[in-house]
Amino acid sequence: MKKRIVFSLLLVAALVPLYLYFSAKRVYPPPASSRGWAVRIEKAGLPNLHRVSNDLYGGGQPTAEGFRQLKAMGVKTVISLRFFHSDRDKIAGTDLAYEEVPMNVWHAEDEDAVRFLKLLADRNCAPFYFYCHLGSDRSGLMCAIYRIVIQGWTKDEAIAEMTQGGFGFHVIFQNLVAYLRRLDVEKLKRQMLELREPMSQTPHTD
Repeated sequence: MKKRIVFSLLLVAALVPLYLYFSAKRVYPPPASSRGWAVRIEKAGLPNLHRVSNDLYGGGQPTAEGFRQLKAMGVKTVISLRFFHSDRDKIAGTDLAYEEVPMNVWHAEDEDAVRFLKLLADRNCAPFYFYCHLGSDRSGLMCAIYRIVIQGWTKDEAIAEMTQGGFGFHVIFQNLVAYLRRLDVEKLKRQMLELREPMSQTPHTD
């Protein structure tokens, strides 16, 4: 019995690296048509910074210098997608508006997507910068939702950018791809038409 257990453990140990290797090589379908993917920008204190559109940027966790860089870039509002984390101290004195849409990367919800899109709908608060810890998965998902709901991309196009567009998507989060596949786009659009809640922390000054 002990030999069987040891053998099973050794087999699992051997197969897991193979699974991870082939998962990392997973190929997603290319976009159905040519689209301009988010453009990488190098700025101090702003890891994995990408310009999604003329007034929308996404990326990883900014440093204090990064928040000052955002202000210098003309960004008015930053949107944090992080759980159990606050950057109110870091943005003190920058005059940036600060919003939080805390997301669980393992359990994406329509409520988070609607909240995010409603914030973007207030053009007086643009340009925006949204971010998670690395700027790879939660940020990539929100970029994809923006592409689909606001810009009219197909799901295949948005998924291709999320997984191949340079954000650094981690293949372990296939649940995010599945979420986009079953996303009810028309439902989100209807919810966006509802009265937008006022910006809760605009502006932040110290």
